[in-house]
Amino acid sequence: MTIGRWDSTAGTGAGDGGETNNFVFGRSDTRHRKAAGEPSLAKYRLACQQDHGIGRHNEDAGEAMARLNMRELALKLGVDRATVSRALSNDKAHLVAPATRERIRQAAGAAGYRPDLTAATLRRGRSHTVGILVSDLGNETFIEVIRTIFRHLDARSDAPSITPLIAETLDQPDATRRLIHTFLSRRVDAIISLASTEADTAILQDAAREVPVVLAIRAIAGAVFPSALCDDRAGGAMVATHFAERGHKIVCQVQGPPLSATFKNRALGFSEVCASRSIVEMPQRIFAETATSAAGKRTLDALLAVSPRPTAIFAHNDALALGVIEAMRHRGLRCPEDLAIVGFNNTQLSRILAVPLSTVDYPVEEVSRHAGELVRNLIADPSYRFESRLFTPSLIVRASS
Repeated sequence: MTIGRWDSTAGTGAGDGGETNNFVFGRSDTRHRKAAGEPSLAKYRLACQQDHGIGRHNEDAGEAMARLNMRELALKLGVDRATVSRALSNDKAHLVAPATRERIRQAAGAAGYRPDLTAATLRRGRSHTVGILVSDLGNETFIEVIRTIFRHLDARSDAPSITPLIAETLDQPDATRRLIHTFLSRRVDAIISLASTEADTAILQDAAREVPVVLAIRAIAGAVFPSALCDDRAGGAMVATHFAERGHKIVCQVQGPPLSATFKNRALGFSEVCASRSIVEMPQRIFAETATSAAGKRTLDALLAVSPRPTAIFAHNDALALGVIEAMRHRGLRCPEDLAIVGFNNTQLSRILAVPLSTVDYPVEEVSRHAGELVRNLIADPSYRFESRLFTPSLIVRASS
């Protein structure tokens, strides 16, 4: 899994090249040593690319095979050059007998061959990579969804494996724009956005003209993209119903960034039930600038300034809830005696707190499986008639409420 991040301190440069400076990928530095009389590295790479699109020759590899090109490798092994080409290909290797394929790959490995992915992408029109946008790499739910999506994508043994390129936006529209441009310039086969806000609609629509764009976790109001989402409105309604059943009359929401349709839907479902059950929201919502525990901490002062004070809080994710609980601890307030709290996502940490957190369990498996199916099918056939789906969460009641 390749991790990238938005680097606000990186140089911007000029033009497209400057934009890619802001995306940091893991990379290796291969150093080549050229002995007297050896062909130039550039010529060697060109020959390899002409043979198969394979380059990155390691000239420190075993002497016996260090200078073999594909044709010579085929002669040495007593097979056709086309057989070598198939054996070293991700999408045609299954056409070669397993024993022969393994023998060729071992010999190629000894010679230091590696696929030249750029040449292969240009030749086949596929890079077997998918760009993924997340707003916060520290968010456990995002990482679990990504991991599960790619478990499903790699479940088919008859298809080439797909490499994820992961980038963090920190909910900055300018970062999202630049990172999408980077993905497209790297010729990804699709983009999965787990970081969508209304501000990203236009750039995602532009990207969708070039590659499939799939939304997971976060929706965009009014925009039509293939999507695999949680029914956040239903989740918010579950929390309000729980508060009503526990007898709470004055409640409050701590909502994530206001441009996120995900948080808007959670708020809407909660408010609808409150209105129908004569529960007062005071104030109706407190907005956190980011969906993090640090932002959650900063909301407590506003909560305590309200009169009459609410007796229960719906935090729109577990991170916000944990921040509120931490701020309460510093103020000497108890949970749930002074304030009952419910979060959203059912993260690992929510289960092991001194006062375990009530939370809405996010349907990670269902969302991830459908997102993976959408990506796989849309890469194979851009005209695929997709079905966007909402998956219903469930409420887990613990000691905090």
